[in-house]
Amino acid sequence: MMKRQNVKFIHGTWFLIAATAFVLGFRERRIATTDGSRQVSAHSETLVRSPASSQTKADASKEISRSTELTQQDIVALGEKLKQSRNPIEQRLAFSKLLEGLTQKNALLMREQITLLDHRSAEFREFHYAWGAIAGAEATLFGVDTKEDDMSPALAGWANASPSEALAWFANLDMKNDPTFGSLLKEHDLKHEALRNHLMRGLVHGLASADPDKAIAYVTGQTDAGNKAAYGMVRTITESVLRTDKPAEAAQWADSLSEGPVRNIAMRRVADRYVDDDPQAAAAWAAQYPHNAGVIAEVGENWANRDPLAALEWLTTLPEGEGQHAGMHQAVREWTNEDPAAASEWLATMPASQAKDAAIMGFTRRLAYEDPAAAITWAETISTNEGRTEALAIVGRNWAREDPQAAAEWAASSGLPENVQQAIITPERRRRDRDK
Repeated sequence: MMKRQNVKFIHGTWFLIAATAFVLGFRERRIATTDGSRQVSAHSETLVRSPASSQTKADASKEISRSTELTQQDIVALGEKLKQSRNPIEQRLAFSKLLEGLTQKNALLMREQITLLDHRSAEFREFHYAWGAIAGAEATLFGVDTKEDDMSPALAGWANASPSEALAWFANLDMKNDPTFGSLLKEHDLKHEALRNHLMRGLVHGLASADPDKAIAYVTGQTDAGNKAAYGMVRTITESVLRTDKPAEAAQWADSLSEGPVRNIAMRRVADRYVDDDPQAAAAWAAQYPHNAGVIAEVGENWANRDPLAALEWLTTLPEGEGQHAGMHQAVREWTNEDPAAASEWLATMPASQAKDAAIMGFTRRLAYEDPAAAITWAETISTNEGRTEALAIVGRNWAREDPQAAAEWAASSGLPENVQQAIITPERRRRDRDK
């Protein structure tokens, strides 16, 4: 589940507070040309101008610009401090001063100062995010000739500062037939679709913090066109909404989306965070969608992590069906992870039903690692042949990860169908190795 997973860099969060703050500043003073002239984008004017004070703010912006302008010597000196200082606060202050004084004219010199930084570091990504915000395609395409992953954060910064421009550029990008990308694709052994999807994640990151509705519309268009990679980007957008809105407001936003997989993904992510904030309110919201297995399961699992009895009591009030079963499965599985004895006692009091079968599935799935014999005993109580076979197969596979020989001996005498026994005895990874 999302609450336990570390989000990898490819789905990174480089538009965190620091980067966003820098970009908001850049929106007020877009640096547009290499001869030093400046222009404020129409989007930025909308953000910072009012009829009575637009000139005053424009003058103030120019004053800020002059006060933060860095000479070549300043940039090199700050770069040396960034590289040589052992004090992390001094390093961060030096980096902040560099970023504050970033312009299109000095960007390449500044880029030289951060070459020793890990390209996965927050500072490296924030620099490219900020550069993308002021230089757009120039900053993004700089990464074509580098070994580091700097194109994606640069595109994110551009998409955040100028969503329409970045979208139009990306829509016309033809990496398959553009020789500019040939060496990059070859060096990293990438297909153009993989690189495009990677850059798209950066694009969506930037769009999400600028305009979540535009971002979700774009991603929905991608999923409708058959791009499966776009589904993962829905979580990025939802996280952006959750950073600025309370979970209850984010739930309303998710409700407003068109029905379909995109909405379901967004609702599931909101559900997880909503439970952290207010489990009763989250449950009341989720109960409006009793047949949405993903949402019910997310609420059930997360609530069970803090109060399993309350979560299960709520789940028993839901109508019988896929949603309730998914919730029971996840809630009992979560409880078993913390207190298998208590979960077992509660299961023993539950009347026979499909919901109980689902709960037993969750219980045995987790118990198989700790006590496979007890898990098998419970799995055999499932009321349907199909469910019982599935539960026993899951127990067997999990047991095989811990003790392959014992699991194989049990499988041979289990009476399970031959194909199920083979799946237990020869897990997928070993089958792949055998077939090579």
